[in-house]
Amino acid sequence: MDVNALVFLLTAHRDAGAPDPGDWTTADVHDIATTVRDWDRVPDGLRDTWLTWCDHLVERGRLVSCESPRRLRAAISTVDLTPGGPPATADPVDDAALPLLDRLGVGDSGEPQPLPPVAPARAADLDAAARPCRPLSEAVRLTAWVGEGRPLDPDRPHDALTGPDTDTAAAALGVGPDAVPRILRVAREAGLLRTTYTRVLHGHAARSWDRGRPGAVADAWADALLAMTGARGMTAFLVLIDLFVSGRPRTPDRLVEVFGAGVALGPCPGRPGDDLRSVLDTLVGLGAVERTGGDSYRVTPLGDHFVVRQLRQSGAEVPLTPPVEDMEADHVLTLLEEGRPVDTEGLMNRWLRTRDPYTAARELLEASTDPRAWHRRHRVAVTLAGLGADLTPVLRMYVHHPVLGGWARRLRGTHAEVLTSHQVVWAVLDSYAILVEAGSPLPDRDRDRYAACAEQLTRTMRLTGHPAAEVVLDRLADGALGEPLAEAARRVRAVGRGTGKPTGTRPGPPLPTP
Repeated sequence: MDVNALVFLLTAHRDAGAPDPGDWTTADVHDIATTVRDWDRVPDGLRDTWLTWCDHLVERGRLVSCESPRRLRAAISTVDLTPGGPPATADPVDDAALPLLDRLGVGDSGEPQPLPPVAPARAADLDAAARPCRPLSEAVRLTAWVGEGRPLDPDRPHDALTGPDTDTAAAALGVGPDAVPRILRVAREAGLLRTTYTRVLHGHAARSWDRGRPGAVADAWADALLAMTGARGMTAFLVLIDLFVSGRPRTPDRLVEVFGAGVALGPCPGRPGDDLRSVLDTLVGLGAVERTGGDSYRVTPLGDHFVVRQLRQSGAEVPLTPPVEDMEADHVLTLLEEGRPVDTEGLMNRWLRTRDPYTAARELLEASTDPRAWHRRHRVAVTLAGLGADLTPVLRMYVHHPVLGGWARRLRGTHAEVLTSHQVVWAVLDSYAILVEAGSPLPDRDRDRYAACAEQLTRTMRLTGHPAAEVVLDRLADGALGEPLAEAARRVRAVGRGTGKPTGTRPGPPLPTP
């Protein structure tokens, strides 16, 4: 073995994104061959060194990928390593896949965009969802049948059981002999079985499954998913990536718009949406996708698990939240603000079931003290109002809080509050800030409510230091709630100019992002 050639191989392999020197696929072989053909000369003994390294990995059981050792060795033996040789044939699917992979941070270029936080399902729930998958259960039964190992057919270039073993396995599984190669491939991709050049043996996933490791079933399912989809693996991969990132139901026609009619979906003799629908229906049958009504499809927790596993193996950063029962209130509220719809649906109710009302109320309020978090405070107030519990013991502790006090008083239902107190006015500014951001009018009912105390109200607005105070004062000065408040707001702004304080003179600054 040529040491310099081996160093070149492993360095190029690592630079291509391989996480382990034993994780080789035929795609890696062709990628590195493309690099070699751009060189002026091929390192001495490169092919022989490459084959020796492949033999070493196979003999020691250190081939990490589920690639067929026979296919891998054949690819190394035949790939063109001639300097200046023909460039690699462009794969048309790259036009759809590469921009998406670049955006996720696992492509060759591009600036990765941060992924939204993802709420993973519990390992036990994922295992339970994966077990009924028929192709996986067939692979498990074949694994049990293989036992201590079986010989591979020496007369075939690809991995296959011998003719007699194929017939025996088919009878044991209750399938036709033609189905056995497909089941063998799924079992190998799942890691339940592995092959050498001459035999088929139990793989790492079979051992984890037998030991009952939580998540072992779901991991095997995820690793075999693309094999279980048949010939449409890349299309299925792209579809799942998009459904994962968006977290929203998608129609087949919308997915065609995302990826293009002929590039990502292959030959489409009919309507591309119909072709893609068949892929989605296959994923539904495997448990990766679910129908949401009409013509829409959405990723399932199992589908999420597949994508997270794929992205992490490719080196992408995927932010995962703790389990719902372990989430702090800030986790819940942040996920509701930034997360995918598939994660946020019903999230608050699930979290509330893990706590008593008083603990939940206290944690939610404490997570809402940022002055700019007016959307969060409104969400918390709506949530607490809907609990149907007497929260007075908790709310009493917050009535004098400079940011939360007005909301606590609203929730207590105290009607004798001074309209122009700091706490009450802060809550009013929160509500107005939400309306201003949305381009909605301020509530007309407040015209008469605040007309008699317009001077004090507008002065308190300025003194609170609320981030949206100046913008709201601008809106009031323009007459949004009538002339008394408009005159008062203009006087407050004039005083601000005279004292050197910020005036918020129109055009007012944009609202700070909460």
